[in-house]
Amino acid sequence: MASEESLPIDAARREIAGGDATAVDVRPEEEWSEGHVPGAIHAPDGELDADGERVEPGARLVVIAKDGQAAADAADRLSENGYDAVAVDGGMDDWISEDFNLQPTPDPDEDTELGLS
Repeated sequence: MASEESLPIDAARREIAGGDATAVDVRPEEEWSEGHVPGAIHAPDGELDADGERVEPGARLVVIAKDGQAAADAADRLSENGYDAVAVDGGMDDWISEDFNLQPTPDPDEDTELGLS
């Protein structure tokens, strides 16, 4: 059965920063590129194998999304697939409002398009 557990945003940050958990961001590509949890794995469809991301068996996964419900849904799917997954209460807006670090994703097209005639 799926896990009903969820973590407050500050506890999630501590687990991720302490190396006790891996962040999994299930937001769409556009939101991911605007900024995400440092070191997070991007799994927009909630499936870790989709883009070749590898997670150690038994690793603790902290799932973050736009909101807590989306994170809970993704964490449930991951738990059903055998992962130790937990949803983050709130979402990326809460992460940002707490002023926690973000890792931007550079857009390789952004600089090359500037200055072209």
